Amino acid sequence: MSRFLAVFGIFLLSHLIAATPAIRRRLTGLLGEVLFTVCYSAMSLALLTWLIYAVQHAPYIELWPPNVWAYAITVVLMPIAALSFGAGLLQPNPFSIAFVARPFDPDKPGAVAITRHPLLWGLGLWGLAHVPSNGDLAAVIMFAGLGSFGFIGMWAVETRKRKMLGEEQWQKLAGSTSVIPFAALLSGRARWPTDRGTLVGGLVGLAVAVWLIFGGHFWLFTRNPLAMF
Repeated sequence: MSRFLAVFGIFLLSHLIAATPAIRRRLTGLLGEVLFTVCYSAMSLALLTWLIYAVQHAPYIELWPPNVWAYAITVVLMPIAALSFGAGLLQPNPFSIAFVARPFDPDKPGAVAITRHPLLWGLGLWGLAHVPSNGDLAAVIMFAGLGSFGFIGMWAVETRKRKMLGEEQWQKLAGSTSVIPFAALLSGRARWPTDRGTLVGGLVGLAVAVWLIFGGHFWLFTRNPLAMF
């Protein structure tokens, strides 16, 4: 367990350091915002792979036994998380994490009309969706921690981006968006996205989720999401 906790600590510390305003400003000034995001994401993926390996080799300390309802929660939430992540992956987004540098058009916000933080919602739901079906201590710490990390990240990123844009520009651009998914759409402040990037990205995300549920997850992690059904 100590090895897992050490790896988890490294994972969290690396993200806290990279998110420190002074360090982030220096790195983005050197690399540019998009390249910094790509490098940051590559580092996160490498550390996440190491963390998953550490969880798989940590002592098994059961907190609750496997249950059908727990697996059902994971199977239902994961396609939603994948859809959110996929839809927002290639969208310009001045309010949150973005991998493209295209200008943001508030009249055509794409996935940002659904929520200002589609990638972080995807990460948060991914983490929390896996808690019920993984009732051992190490897995709960990892998935609950990463899920919480995604939701806390919304507040941290939004605070930073708001300062960067300035209050007037923020209000101008953010009027057709919301933090809570679908809130802007249901209130009439935004139109349902029909752009290719959102639709194709969302469909790809759903396809990945379906692949994981029906064999991909077992192939990657030797765990079958449908084992309890």
